[in-house]
Amino acid sequence: MLAMQYSIQLPVNYDVEQIRERVSARSKLFDEHKGLVHKSFLYNEKEKLYAPFYVWKDVIEAQKFLLDDLFKGVVATFNRCRVRSWFVIHMAYGDRTLQPSFALREVDSIDPEEKLDRYLEREKESQLELLKDPNLYMQIVALDADRWEILRFSLWKDKASTPKSFSDSYIPYDVLHVSEPLKDKDIACAS
Repeated sequence: MLAMQYSIQLPVNYDVEQIRERVSARSKLFDEHKGLVHKSFLYNEKEKLYAPFYVWKDVIEAQKFLLDDLFKGVVATFNRCRVRSWFVIHMAYGDRTLQPSFALREVDSIDPEEKLDRYLEREKESQLELLKDPNLYMQIVALDADRWEILRFSLWKDKASTPKSFSDSYIPYDVLHVSEPLKDKDIACAS
């Protein structure tokens, strides 16, 4: 699986209702999108960032999206933006009955001396511990092999229930909508 995100810096005076209307109109197009495992429509009000986060079944599906009419709609509205991508290492769900309203994206650099297999094993152990939290909807651990960074992306019931981050870099988001067209049986979650 491949995780992907782009961030669009909106003007300071941009009305958040325009983003909410866009999400309302476009979310239906993703609720049944072939090859899409997960999409979070995200917004950071303080930074004025619209930053959807995707998980694709495979690289081919992600590539199709970047070349199809849906992404052309993003480009037409906001211009072509930089798209980051990560290899999904671990993806797990907590309580899927929750309606997540808060997301946290954390990034840490991996020390060049670090043994990667042991590092990823510790990430898996941390994820298993995190899954015990009843306020967690989902958590992803992914790898950027260009920058040698680890990404942790999690969805939470609300901001108050989200644990404090100790990462090198983190960005909080409000969750405007979640699309998950592929069911568990259709995907092989890395573990």
